[in-house]
Amino acid sequence: MLGIAATVPASAGGCTAPPDLVDLGAPLPKLLTAVRTNSPVRIVALGSSSTWGAGASSRAHSYPARLERELRVTWPNNDVRVINAGVNGQLARDMVARIDKDVVPHKPQLVVWQTGVNDAIKEVPLDAYGQLLQTGIERFRALGADVVLIDQQFYPRFAKLKNGALYMAAMRETALKLKVPVVQRYRIMQHLIASAQFTTATLLAPDQFHLNDQSYDCMGRLLAQSLRSAAALPPAAPAVAPAVAVPAVSKHEANM
Repeated sequence: MLGIAATVPASAGGCTAPPDLVDLGAPLPKLLTAVRTNSPVRIVALGSSSTWGAGASSRAHSYPARLERELRVTWPNNDVRVINAGVNGQLARDMVARIDKDVVPHKPQLVVWQTGVNDAIKEVPLDAYGQLLQTGIERFRALGADVVLIDQQFYPRFAKLKNGALYMAAMRETALKLKVPVVQRYRIMQHLIASAQFTTATLLAPDQFHLNDQSYDCMGRLLAQSLRSAAALPPAAPAVAPAVAVPAVSKHEANM
């Protein structure tokens, strides 16, 4: 993730993450302009099942729903809406194909795009996946929207997924190339377990793949904190950050 120095952990509703895992480190100028002019704020959350809210007791407990509630409190003078454009099981190519239908009509200042895990499971060619990411980002920017990417979720079987880490690396490479911030969901979830805030059982739904009410709530709150900080930054061009290594999977995780 692109980083700006911070000194204290980010705490949100009982879940805490280190600053370097929460700070986007880049301004979101379209979002900032809307906030400062008290204009309506429209954010489209594009993604697959973990955007839709699979594993939660209802869609009201998905991360986009929590994000909207948090941002409405943060920006009371703005009409804030976070549109949940998640569709279960979709690949990056499926999401790019529905941009005109599910993103364009909302005229968002920001698109938060969660993708990658299904592409890794289905073994979509890595070069095709990277090109799809670039196509989507360029399309969102042509619409006049800022873009934030969300990488894969942590789950025990990830360690046994063929080339799973390479899909995370492909996203990061594309993000660095196009100067797009990435929410390091995988590392955040790892931290929540390593810091004993959650166990794998309490972090994930019974399928041990999707998040649950509590962890969606945590992720939505932390993302709200990321967006609050990014929207407060001056709208300067983001600096190119050094490459971030994909986190290694521990022996303990590999045996889960």
